Amino acid sequence: MAAPLADRLRAQIRDQGPIPVSTFVEAALYDEHEGFYVVGGRAGRHGDFLTAPEVGPLFGAVISGAVDSWWESAGRPARFTVVEHGAGPGTLARTVMAAEGGCFAAGALRWVMIEPSASQREAHPGGAFLSSFADASEVEGLVDVVFANELLDNLPFDIVARRGDRGVALAIDIDDGRFVLVDGPPVAPPPIANGARLPRVDNAAAWVVAQRARHPSARLVVLDYMATAEELVTRDGGWLRAYRDHDRIDDWLADPGLVDITVDLPLDELLALHPTSVRLQADFLRAHGIDQLVDQGRAAWHAGSAVGDLAALKGRSRLREAEALLDAAGFGGFHVLEWEPEAHRSGC
Repeated sequence: MAAPLADRLRAQIRDQGPIPVSTFVEAALYDEHEGFYVVGGRAGRHGDFLTAPEVGPLFGAVISGAVDSWWESAGRPARFTVVEHGAGPGTLARTVMAAEGGCFAAGALRWVMIEPSASQREAHPGGAFLSSFADASEVEGLVDVVFANELLDNLPFDIVARRGDRGVALAIDIDDGRFVLVDGPPVAPPPIANGARLPRVDNAAAWVVAQRARHPSARLVVLDYMATAEELVTRDGGWLRAYRDHDRIDDWLADPGLVDITVDLPLDELLALHPTSVRLQADFLRAHGIDQLVDQGRAAWHAGSAVGDLAALKGRSRLREAEALLDAAGFGGFHVLEWEPEAHRSGC
């Protein structure tokens, strides 16, 4: 039986010296025996944190509208494949299908869920329009859209700091058995004040580059919480968070494998990859019909509130979901980055 993850990481540090932050985070989240997502950590009201799909079915209905618009732009092909990375238990797929958009109704939509965690794949819905895999290499055929909602923030990251005219990558050491941050190898000095720290998301950037190379004819859509380096510095490390059972955990180093570890993405690093569209998530949702869906919900509530029928209750729920999804201090303040297919970029 494998030793507890924390003990294995301590042994690695004793043998090899301080390890990169990204090595620690990768083990904490994805270790094959005890990683947080391997042993059952997940999004949802009965999980550890909420993402937009778990707020309610409205988010999926809006994404269904977005899929319809992308399908129309592609000329309404007979088959339209969307690959969702980091699909978790399949909540978004369920709500997109339930919305029964035009692409779905035409029988064109194929929704592929990529989720490395076996415990989460077990919850994936099945059906003619849905399939799921542990790894994207298993997907065959043309891919039209690569979609990732709150995936990049969970990819292993590093932390850099400025020390006078020098830069350092922080590392993780042990002190009296506790995991602690220490100065590691030198790096180019980041453009921040002396003593300040920033996340560095090389893995997130590499993921984007790899998807663009693997699927040059696909639209890549990334939704996540991001901020400029200037904004992140003002948060004084508040850009790194840990959660368990919906509670914020103060010490993200204390219990590797038992908590989710997530980071605000430095927007500057992703802008360097030249997305064709950058907007706030609230603007993205409005562009794809959330206001019209809310109006429908409001009308249903007004029409049936006196008797409290199911349609009225669903309409009222839609109003509440919209408030959360459009909240500038929450989901509405996330960023959506899109990379159009290469054919679109070249004007073909």
